[in-house]
Amino acid sequence: MKHRILITTLASVMFIGGIGTASTAITNTQTVQAATPSFSSSYWTKNRRVYVTKKITFKRYDALKGRIVKGHRIFKAGQRITVRNAGEFDGWVLAGTKAGSRYWWVSTSASTKWLSLNKPINTRSYIRGNTYQDKHGVKVAIGNATNVKTTDGQNFVVVTATVTNNGSHSITPSDWLTLKLGFLSANPKKNKIKTSDIFAEPIDDIPSNNQWSDLIKTGNKKLSQGDSAKIAIVLQSENTSKIADSLYIMTSDFSSNKVITLHPSSVTLSK
Repeated sequence: MKHRILITTLASVMFIGGIGTASTAITNTQTVQAATPSFSSSYWTKNRRVYVTKKITFKRYDALKGRIVKGHRIFKAGQRITVRNAGEFDGWVLAGTKAGSRYWWVSTSASTKWLSLNKPINTRSYIRGNTYQDKHGVKVAIGNATNVKTTDGQNFVVVTATVTNNGSHSITPSDWLTLKLGFLSANPKKNKIKTSDIFAEPIDDIPSNNQWSDLIKTGNKKLSQGDSAKIAIVLQSENTSKIADSLYIMTSDFSSNKVITLHPSSVTLSK
């Protein structure tokens, strides 16, 4: 498994209804989304079908008077409309306005922040059973956990999972998983969370040529939209002698009262 330093800090712990809330700082590889053409791009001089991602209002423009007049049309997130860059001013024009028309439907929002060329995934984040899904539709089904002790005295926890990418761009499964989820040895519903309770991706690699090696490598490869892969991630506590009698998994911001609970088996590996 490649070396990636993961720094986890417990900046604050708050308790609301018995649930521990903690902030974690994690270094991870960010996925770069393909850029939408800018508002000033020639791409928009022709009519383009777009999806609304943020509510936008088109107002009635009187070409004879050269100003906005009474009347408006509101489009909400999820709707599909056809627009072009107005050209005559900084804004958008709804398709259907004929040449020489007196009245246009226009928006003076001179940006592309409210639209998408791709159909948005209408979903929500949740934890249900052993499954977690983020708001972009990327889903993980947690398999099992194993306490791994090496002959030189190091302790790790290996978690297997199946990640399905229903999002709009590729991800690195292991990075996505450790960014989205927190792994604890203490029940966040009952215990005050300490830094030693948090398992994070370790600086040191687990011994190679073990039963999870291929799954660990798979977790570090890009997963394209629509694809699924079984992976394994390696975790370690700040207290390297700590093992997990039970592993509790929840959202990384510790804001959810939903918890995935695993009971790890144990193996010993030669270093």
